[in-house]
Amino acid sequence: MTAELMAIRDERGWSRSRLGAAINKHANTIRGWEIGDRLPDKANVALICRILQVDAARAAFLEHVTEELNRGPELISDLGKRSLFIVESAERRYGEFITWDPVYLHGLAQEEAYHMNRLDEPLEGAAFKIKHWRRKERRQADFFGRTDGPSMTLLVPEDAMTDLAYLSESDRQAQIDRLLAIDARPQCGVHVVSRPYRSTHAFSIFRPGGRPGAGPAFVYVESLDQARHIVEAEKIALYDRFSSVMLDDASRIGRFLDG
Repeated sequence: MTAELMAIRDERGWSRSRLGAAINKHANTIRGWEIGDRLPDKANVALICRILQVDAARAAFLEHVTEELNRGPELISDLGKRSLFIVESAERRYGEFITWDPVYLHGLAQEEAYHMNRLDEPLEGAAFKIKHWRRKERRQADFFGRTDGPSMTLLVPEDAMTDLAYLSESDRQAQIDRLLAIDARPQCGVHVVSRPYRSTHAFSIFRPGGRPGAGPAFVYVESLDQARHIVEAEKIALYDRFSSVMLDDASRIGRFLDG
């Protein structure tokens, strides 16, 4: 919550003083909300979102989270929706992350043809597949449009590379070019993991990496029927060691293609 409040202000280029004046609050109050010393109420969050022109879905979620936090320490909400917004926020603000999916290419690395042809139909129905792609496009634009050089390591299953054969020749080459372009970015790497896979569920490790406004380190774990966020340091360390072993056994994308 604190990371998002700072993010939406920074994205508009507003100072705390300017925002405070706009909502009739002192700059210190805004600071308290952003560092977690105080908790804004739903009405103030709604006002901030309206003034800073936050998109409707993001604003509605922030209002929902604020309302739940003001009720007590336990957040009761649509866990799938909450997970997606937390991950999107981390992609916008955190400095380092490493991610693994045993089935698909990561969403930030996908081309539209891959999304439309290789991913399963959404539970809501086929019509939502395009809607989901539009949201994914926005996430990609937010991440790769950052100027602070986030560090990203993508662990890609070799099965996902094999699946590219089901695309047309031009779409397959476009997807490969995208992976190579990501690998060529500073502090980024795409690594192909060969079978047998050491993990059958997807996970991402997010670290603030010294970025202002990022939240605490966490691991986002996703399986077929649930998603959860791990914040305990000793458990994060387990995923760090696990991902390091996978990385040691993987091939850099260029070497994999050459081989």
